[in-house]
Amino acid sequence: MNAERFVQALQDAVVRDNLAVYADLFRMTPEQAVDPHWVRALSLFQNLDAEGKATLMDIVCQVMVETTANLLGIADGCCPVAGVKGSVGLVVNGRPIGGELQELFLELNEAG
Repeated sequence: MNAERFVQALQDAVVRDNLAVYADLFRMTPEQAVDPHWVRALSLFQNLDAEGKATLMDIVCQVMVETTANLLGIADGCCPVAGVKGSVGLVVNGRPIGGELQELFLELNEAG
């Protein structure tokens, strides 16, 4: 698997699929939620107008993208983590993959 296919797979699994999960969760009513955080989140979401709901979903998406990009930067070695000594990287089928994952992922998300 090359770097481009890897970041596309991350985009599909982490951003696209999880965004669909969150969209489904926000269709619930607070009475259907069990987790107290979701009860509050659903109450907030239901009090928003259509534009506010769209904005909140855009924010959720952006947080997913930025978090994934940060993790890829760590794996690429360009974003050090305090307290972690040694190199960090990703291996797919026994082959190191990385060095440009963060950049490729961000480019993919800029393209839409």
